[in-house]
Amino acid sequence: MTNDIQETRFKLADENFEFEKWPFYNMSRLISLYHRRLDSALKPLGLDATRWRILSILSKRKTASVTEIAEESTALLSTTAKAIQRMVAQGLLQTRTSTRDARSIQVNLSDKGKTAFTDAERKVSLIASRAFHGVGESEIDALNFITRRIYGNLEL
Repeated sequence: MTNDIQETRFKLADENFEFEKWPFYNMSRLISLYHRRLDSALKPLGLDATRWRILSILSKRKTASVTEIAEESTALLSTTAKAIQRMVAQGLLQTRTSTRDARSIQVNLSDKGKTAFTDAERKVSLIASRAFHGVGESEIDALNFITRRIYGNLEL
């Protein structure tokens, strides 16, 4: 595809522009629907997509700073900090001041958080299985390759 074709194809004001052929439109629809499915499945557990991501990160990393969690979850620092505060109040997380940097707060799962993660993981696995039904490993690899490449193009 030449740059001229790309420029015309990706101009929203162009008469030939079609939303259903715009990758960001399709990705937004996909992510929005995925989050709605997650929120619906996780609500009975007192969780949502944001809290799920935090639980997931901490189940893998054991301990992380609020900043590290925000970066890995691709959420704003303020959004992450508020979610962590709510999760501490729920008894899902524990926080402490970092021994290396008193300005940094370290976060880890409580026993209740570990149980919540296990319960949520079952529900999320069902959603993922449904989402990727009929999609092959090579297609998933290609999707990951392309989205990482686009991300790299946008990251400055």
